[in-house]
Amino acid sequence: MQNVQNVQVACDNCGTELIPGAAYCVKCGARTRRARRLVRLAIRVELLFFLLVVAIVAGFVWVYAVQK
Repeated sequence: MQNVQNVQVACDNCGTELIPGAAYCVKCGARTRRARRLVRLAIRVELLFFLLVVAIVAGFVWVYAVQK
């Protein structure tokens, strides 16, 4: 099995050659596929963190209501 890295070499928007590891195209400013993937991951992590905080607050509210 070969370990081939899938690296984007050209912009999907304008076709300009990308600098290795770039997050944006230097010509048109479009995000690279890797950058879009990282943004989606960050949004998911933030959503999970928000839901965790909501669950903790709901738990504290429930405990407080039960103790009265």
